[in-house]
Amino acid sequence: MDFFSGKKALSEGDSYAGVDEDGKEGKIDQEILELIAERAARKKAALKEREKSIQRAQNRRCLTTINVSGQRFVVDKDIFSRFPDTLLGSNFKESFFDSQRKEYFFDRDPEVFKYIIIFYKTGKLHFPEEECACCFDTECRYFGIQTDIMSDCCHEPFGEQTEDFKEYLRRNRPLEIPKVSDNQACLQILRRKMWKIFEDPGGNIFGLLLHYISAVFIVVSVISSVVETIPCGIQKCGKKYAKEFFLTEAVCVTLFTSEYVSRLFAAPKRWEFVKKFLSIIDLIAILPFYVGLISPKASEGPFTVLRVFRIFRIVKMSRHSTKVQQAGSSLRESFSELSFVFVVLAVMIIIFSSVIYYAESAYPDTNFTSIPATFWYTIVTMTTLGYGDLVPESIVGRLTGALCSLSGILVVALPAPVLEKNMKKARKGEEDDRLPLTFRENQETEGGNSEVAEEQCEVMKSDNSK
Repeated sequence: MDFFSGKKALSEGDSYAGVDEDGKEGKIDQEILELIAERAARKKAALKEREKSIQRAQNRRCLTTINVSGQRFVVDKDIFSRFPDTLLGSNFKESFFDSQRKEYFFDRDPEVFKYIIIFYKTGKLHFPEEECACCFDTECRYFGIQTDIMSDCCHEPFGEQTEDFKEYLRRNRPLEIPKVSDNQACLQILRRKMWKIFEDPGGNIFGLLLHYISAVFIVVSVISSVVETIPCGIQKCGKKYAKEFFLTEAVCVTLFTSEYVSRLFAAPKRWEFVKKFLSIIDLIAILPFYVGLISPKASEGPFTVLRVFRIFRIVKMSRHSTKVQQAGSSLRESFSELSFVFVVLAVMIIIFSSVIYYAESAYPDTNFTSIPATFWYTIVTMTTLGYGDLVPESIVGRLTGALCSLSGILVVALPAPVLEKNMKKARKGEEDDRLPLTFRENQETEGGNSEVAEEQCEVMKSDNSK
């Protein structure tokens, strides 16, 4: 009897404990809900108070609402009075006022407008690097703000993007061709088609065929120029098989001449085409053959250098390789930095050569007979070649040579980051030494030009985002 009563009491105690635990959990949940409700009520009250304060401020005409493409900005209207020459600071903004909504409406970029508001508040114009510099400049000019007053912290990135955009326009702006009469329309169409075949060979099978034929003849011509210098018994192969080499040279030059004349005929602006680097190379590559035909003796004696020009045909391969064009573009863009490196190298060569010469002058059998004669050793040491034909014997000379080698490594490595940066620019599709593929007739108004610039701005913005 006691056993059952004890068991019953134990079960009743467990049930009471469960009830207590459930009561505690329920109490905690109720407290959490009350806390959440309290916070929501306070937040709602704060929002109401804020709306009331804004309404009171608007009634006092201290604040104004600006709607920029659906995004509203509530600002103190007094900040605009400091810049009366701008759109928002002048009375002209009243033409954008919506009397029904009691706000100003501008169909512009709201992301850029944030920085325009910051300008009115602080007097400093900042540039967001994730934005396109062209679009940012357009928005600022719309509101009458000149980007020349850019803050110092943002001046460099904005300037770099602006220069990139100007370079992009320069490379991709279609050339303007004067209007022609109906009689010349067929000739104009022919020139356009020929130019597209030469400059965009991948566009059709015929252009691709010409592209590969030209590349094959360039290779054949260069190999011929090299092989004719190989000894074939007593005399050179060029003299032993002169007729065969002349025939090969004549066929190659005929093709190169036809290509140059065709490009010159089809070029949108012929003088611009003639001044291009690759066009000059094309002319130099065919010049020795015709000089030899006119005056056979010109290829001998002091005019032998004309034969060297034939090897420049290998540079024509860059017309068929975008990688080579990118490398050339990178070197051209880095000209100022490379010139600085050459100046530093020249100064260090003179200094190290002078030290080594005077250190080795104590040895009678030294090969460092003069400072100019020491230039060779200093140059090959600074460029980390070190042929070993000249070796200093004194301790001072050897220490100077070691310092010269270490200095050369540091100086040669200086332009590497700049070359890498410009190489990345070239990889974006910018093509050097090639004229634009498109023709465009003259436009009588500036509106057409501005529309083209805006379209190119959008294209560049999409390229940068990619």
